[in-house]
Parts: sequence; C-alpha cells; structure tokens
Amino acid sequence: MKVRIGIDVGGTFTDAVAIDNETFEVVGSVKVPTTHTAAEGVAAGIVQVLHKVMEQCEIRPEDVIFIAHGTTQATNALLEGDVAPVGIITLGSGLQGAKSKSDTTMGDIELSEGKYLRSYNEYVDTNAPDLDGSIRAAIQKLQEQGAQTFVAAEAFSVDDPKNENRVVEICGEMGLPATATNKISKLYGLKVRTRTAVINASIMPKMLDAATMTDQSIKNADIKSPLMVMRCDGGVMTVDEVRSRPILTILSGPAAGVAGALMYEKLTDGLFFEVGGTSTDISCVKDGKVMIKYAEVGGHKTYLNSLDVRTVGIGGGSMVEVKDGKACDTGPRSAHIAGLDYEVFTDADKIQNPRLVPVSPMPGDPEYASIECDNGVRVCLTMSGAANIAGYVKPGDYAYGNVEAARKAWKPLADNMGCTVEEAARKVLGFAAAKNSRVAAQLMKDYHMIPSTPCSWAAAVALPAWCRTWPRPCITRAVWQRTARSFPPSAWHWPWCVIWWSAAFPTPPTMTSSVCAGRPSRRPSGTEPRPVLWK
Repeated sequence: MKVRIGIDVGGTFTDAVAIDNETFEVVGSVKVPTTHTAAEGVAAGIVQVLHKVMEQCEIRPEDVIFIAHGTTQATNALLEGDVAPVGIITLGSGLQGAKSKSDTTMGDIELSEGKYLRSYNEYVDTNAPDLDGSIRAAIQKLQEQGAQTFVAAEAFSVDDPKNENRVVEICGEMGLPATATNKISKLYGLKVRTRTAVINASIMPKMLDAATMTDQSIKNADIKSPLMVMRCDGGVMTVDEVRSRPILTILSGPAAGVAGALMYEKLTDGLFFEVGGTSTDISCVKDGKVMIKYAEVGGHKTYLNSLDVRTVGIGGGSMVEVKDGKACDTGPRSAHIAGLDYEVFTDADKIQNPRLVPVSPMPGDPEYASIECDNGVRVCLTMSGAANIAGYVKPGDYAYGNVEAARKAWKPLADNMGCTVEEAARKVLGFAAAKNSRVAAQLMKDYHMIPSTPCSWAAAVALPAWCRTWPRPCITRAVWQRTARSFPPSAWHWPWCVIWWSAAFPTPPTMTSSVCAGRPSRRPSGTEPRPVLWK
C-alpha cells in the first residue's frame, strides 16, 4: 500500500498522519510534544513522530510516495516575539534615495501586545566609488546596533535587482542571513515590500536550522520522496525555498487545516476555528472556498498572498496573565515556554499548600500565574484548567483532566480576586472569548456572513466560552470526536473537535446521510437558519 504522510509542527505538539494514497482514508496518526528545547530544535520531534507513525502503521520507506509538513513555528514566533533583530540596508541616490530612506524605516513593528520586531537602518549611496566597501561598512554598523539578520531594499528593485542581490551575496560571504525585497515580492511599493522582507528576515535564523534538520531526518529515514513544506496559500514548496523565503510558511499549518476541512467535511459557508496549545486560527469559508487576502502581521499589510487565516494568541496551554495578584488577561504565552506542567494534568495530592507565584517565561514578558507548593511542585494556570473547572470538558472526554487538582491550584488566584474558583475560571475564559469574538465578528463583517450560524472545528477548551458570548443561541448539540485515542491524557493536546454546519433547514435535521450529502449553502426562502450537526 502506498501512503502519504503529513506532519504538523505546532507550538505545543507535533502530529503525523498517514493516509492511503488511493482512497485517502486515514491509516494512522500519532503525536509527540514539540521539542523546543532539544539541541536539534523542532526537527527532533519531527524525527520522533515520523518513526513512530511508520512503526505503528508498519509503513516501509519505499511505500511513502509523498511527505509534507506544515508548521505554526513561524506564526508562533511572531505571536510570541521570538524573532531576530533586523538590519535594513537602504540603497539609492539623489531624491529617490531620500524618499527610499523614509519608506524603508520600519522602526519597531508591534507583533502583539508588548511584543516587537526590532529593526535598524543604514543608507548606502549606490553612486559611491566603492559600493561593496560601503555595503560592508553598513552591515558592520547594523551589527553593532544589534542586528542579526539583514534586508536589502531599493526602489524599483523588481526591475533591476542587481544592487539588492549584491548585498545578499556579501552577507552570505560574511556568514549572515539576508533577504532581498525583490526575492519576496515582484510588486511595486517599496514600503510594503520592505516590511514583508523584514518579517521574512526576522524568522530566518529560527527557520533555517529547522528546515535543514528536518530535510536531513527524512533522508536518514531512507524516504526517497523529497520533503515538501506547506505554504500559507495552501500550496507546497521545497526545503530550498523555505531557506530563502520562510515567510511563506506563516499560517501554513492553519492552511492545511482548512484544506482538510474542505476536502473531508465539504464546508460551504461558515467560520473555521482550529485551536491548538498556543493559538487559535480562525478563517472564513464562503461558497465552498477559503477567502484569500494579503496577510497582515501586527495589523500591518504585507505582500504575502495567503488564505485569510487570523491567528489569536489563545490556546489550551495559554497562561493567565496577572497584575497585583489578580487575573487581567490570557495568553499569548503558553505553558511549554515556561517549562511548567499544566495544573489540570497533575495529581491532586501533589498540590499541597499552593501559593500564587508570578513568573515571566521570557525576558520582557508580563507576569503570568504559576503555583508553587510546599513539596516543590510547580505548575501553571492554563485555559485547559479553566475549561475543566467551568465544566466545559465532561468526564469521559479525552480532554478531561484532574478537576480537583485544577480547583486546588486555582484557589490562591480566586482568593486574591475575591471570588470562587469557578468564577475565576469563567472570568479568565471570558478574556479569551473576547479576543476570539473580536476576530470572528470582523471576519463575518468583512465577508458579509450571517452572524447567527457559525461553523467551526475546535477544541472543547476555547469555543464553549466564546459561544456563550454570541448574541443568539447558535448551537443545539455537538458531538466531540476523538482523533488521537492512543495519546495519554497526561500529555494531552487537542484530540477533540466539532463541526457546526452553517446550512439552514426548516427544521433541525437528524444525523442522516441526506444531510451529509446535501450540504446546501443557501437558506431556503422563508426559513429560519438553524445549526445542523455534522460529524
């Protein structure tokens, strides 16, 4: 049997799925924690999950005819501000050069609240007698300011890229990563083209190592098919392309998710939520097509053509931000970055005399809630814990954790807030719901969607609280489907998902083949829209 293997590297977990090449039926799936702290980076997790799925499904290397992976690594790096400072070398002369200096000065680009991409500028006159010497001097000055990766920017370089390409060549000779704006986009508009290139350059150091190690791991497994990487527009590209344009992998994981929904669930109209451990990706399907637009990063337009997937820094592992000992927000930092266990997947008897201890996982982070116990156990408060406490995850669900442990861990925070543990959990879930609601409302406004019939694929942790904020009841019942039965709850990810169908019927239909086959995308005249269960 010939198979296709897909690997998704998320902020929290790395998943692999094998499907039959002829029937597209799922042969098997496995997951392992994403290996952020391994010497090989996330590539180590890719090796583990690849070997695991091949062993579990008894797949021989010669049976793999296609292998691809999508990743949220670039997206999460931007969400969490885990990017390299960028040095911009502006090339030009005369009046046009003066204007170019203004257009290419990016300053600090805000990626999310309190998270910035730092950039620095140096100008090089292209009429200089020793252009190469001037470029090298500019690179050295930018390095002294803290730049670790570089962008070459010149007006109209899409017509004549010679000077930009020379800057990249010199950076290569010096062992420095660099991007030319003409390689990122062939569109005019120096300011937006430069911003896109700066974002690309900021994630190059992180993505280059991962791409190389991943490619080598596939070869070491004796798989002859070349590794392909998902693009943000739903296509695929080679590893060599990733090395030069890692920005194309932004939102590639969500792009693959939407593609899967269209292929297997035949969605027509609605919103699609994909909730991971670190972030929630929201996209819009209309008339059976995913909406496409230029991607925005930190509210700034880029020349990156992608599926319109909007990412919110909310996931099951999202930590609770605190101020003066009280909860004030949720995310974007996730538990695995802090190196702490989830409170809800800890034994209750280990939570002894819990005390609230603020922690900043990374330099520059605000304070998040962690719990320290007399026996030295430390855990963090998460969205997963809040959802279990609030009763959104039921006994028997794969996502169900140790509610007693979660209650004990949350009590110090609740006491500081002057409320019950349940009230504290619901308040924190409300922070997340508000963030998702703003994005969902804007998507529906942008694409003229009916606001009372959302359609989504999500985890039990994020959406129930969001649905409570909706102006009209939009969910009658839901079936949570287990997709990773073999994975232990102690290392739980997002194995439960649900689809809410946006088609409308005069009366709520039952789960029949006619409902699945019909998939109407328009409401019959004179009928009230009703949600339809889709499994």
